[in-house]
Amino acid sequence: MSTTRRTSILATLLAVLLPTSAFAGDFVDTRVTLLFSDDNVFADAGETTPNSPSARFGAANSSNSLFYDNFNTKYSGFESLTNLVLYKQAPAFFKGLTTEAALALNLLVAREKSTSTLDAVKIGDASSYLRLNYTPPSWDASKGEGISFTGFPLSSDRFRLGYAYKISWGGSSTFPNSGESVPGAKLQLTKNINDEQLFYVFVGLKTTLILNDKIHEQETNYGVLAGAGVDITPWLRWDVSGGYFQKGVNPQTSVLGRPVDAYGVSSQFVFHYGEPVGTSVDFNLYKNDPDLPSRFFKAERYPGGFSFSGSIEGSFLAQELADPDVYAQTSVQKAYAGALQLRAKYNYWRFGVVGLLRSLSFIEFNVPGYPPFVDFPEGTDIVDEKFIAVNVDYYFPSVRLTPGISAGVQMPASYSTSGTLGGNNPSAALQGKRTVVVKDASSMTVLPSGEEAKLVASGKINLRWDISEFFSAAGELYLNYDRNRTTFRDSSDGVAEAVFEDAWALGFNLMMQARF
Repeated sequence: MSTTRRTSILATLLAVLLPTSAFAGDFVDTRVTLLFSDDNVFADAGETTPNSPSARFGAANSSNSLFYDNFNTKYSGFESLTNLVLYKQAPAFFKGLTTEAALALNLLVAREKSTSTLDAVKIGDASSYLRLNYTPPSWDASKGEGISFTGFPLSSDRFRLGYAYKISWGGSSTFPNSGESVPGAKLQLTKNINDEQLFYVFVGLKTTLILNDKIHEQETNYGVLAGAGVDITPWLRWDVSGGYFQKGVNPQTSVLGRPVDAYGVSSQFVFHYGEPVGTSVDFNLYKNDPDLPSRFFKAERYPGGFSFSGSIEGSFLAQELADPDVYAQTSVQKAYAGALQLRAKYNYWRFGVVGLLRSLSFIEFNVPGYPPFVDFPEGTDIVDEKFIAVNVDYYFPSVRLTPGISAGVQMPASYSTSGTLGGNNPSAALQGKRTVVVKDASSMTVLPSGEEAKLVASGKINLRWDISEFFSAAGELYLNYDRNRTTFRDSSDGVAEAVFEDAWALGFNLMMQARF
C-alpha cells in the first residue's frame, strides 16, 4: 500500500472518529481519577466483612462511600470513565421537522471480579437514541416546544420513572434475568402555557426477552411508561408518572408459569427560586450539542445572592409474587419510597438536606422479592430504611478551595423471623429471633440471634482544590458508627456463627481528578 493511500485512509478514519465540529467535545463527561484510600484504618485484611485491606491506590468499593452519598447518581465519583457521544442534528426535508441521533457509549475502567487484580475497560451503551422532533408553525422551538419521538435501539435504561436516582424505577433492571438488552421508544409533547410555565406529557414502551421457565423458551415482555408535568407557577412544578411491567413468569414450583406483573406510580413537587432545577444526572441524554449542553461534572457556579430549590417525591409500587403461606397461590406485594431534597446557596455558601424512606419490598423490587419471586411470609417483622443527612460547604475563590462537612443518621432496612437454623440439633446461637439487615438488593448482614437492627451514624469532612478548569484534588475523612457490622466465626462446636465487629470505622479518600 502506498504512503499516499495510507495517509488518505488515516485521514478518513480521523474525520469519522473526530468530527471537525467538536474534537474534545465528542468525549463528554470524561473523568480520569487517581485514588488513594482506606475504607477502615482500624482494620486490616481478613479482619472484617467485607474485607478491608490497608491503604492503597486503585478503584474504590462500596465501603468508600457513606449511605447518603451519591443520592442522584449511580456512580461513586471515584471512577475513571468517559461517555463518548457521536452526535448529529439536521433539519429534515419537511418543514418543522428536525432529525437527531446520538451514539452514546460509556467506557468505565473497572476491576475484573474474576481475577480481582486486573483493571479492564468495560464498554456499554449509554442510551444511544434516534429522535424526530416536530414543531408546529405556531409553536416556539427555541423554548423547547414540540412533539418528539425518541427511539432507544440498544438500551433505554435512562428512560425511567421516579425522580431522585436513588429511588428511581423502571430501568433495565426492572426486567429480571432478561439476559437481553432493553430497547424502547418514547413519544413526548412539550408546550409552554405561557412564557414561564412549561407543560409536558409522554408515553413510552420497552421490550425485552425473558426465559419462560415453564416452556423453556424466551418470551417478549413489555413495559409501558407514561407521565406528565407542569409548572403550576414560575416557581412550583408538579410531575407525575407511572408504569406497568411484565417480569416474565414465576419459576417457583408452586406457582410455576404464573405471570409476574408489576405496576406503580410516582409523583413529585419541586419548588425553586433563583436558579433552574435539574433532574438526576443519570437521566440526561448525553449529546454533543452546544445548544443543549448536558455535562455530568459541570463546575459549580456562584453568581451571588440567594437561591433555593426543594423537592418532595413519593412512589407506590406493587407486584404479584408467590404466597409463601398458601400453596399454589400468589399475593400482591406492595412497595413504597419517598425522598426529600433541599438545596440552598448564598454567595459562596452551599447548604443541603436529604431524607429518604424506602420499604424493604422497594429495595428488593427488581429481584423481585426476597427470596426471589416470593412474598414475605406472615409473622415477618419488617423495618423500612430511613435516613436524613445534612451538608454545608464554602468556596474560597481566591485560592479555589471548597471545604465542607456532612453528617447523617440512618435506620437500615431489616426483616426478622423466629425459628432455627442449623439442622436437627442447632446450637443456642442458631435459635430464636434472627434479623437480617438489608443495605441494598445484593448486600445483607445477618445479626446474632436475638439482636435487632440499630441506628447508623456517619460524618465526613472534605476539601476540594480546583487547580485548573478541568483538574482538581480532593480529600475526605469520614467516620462511621454502625452496630450492625457482623462477620462469621467458628464456635467451639465448629459451627459458623454471626458475631459483631467493631462498630467504628474511620476511612479516607485522597483523589486527583481530571474532568473534561
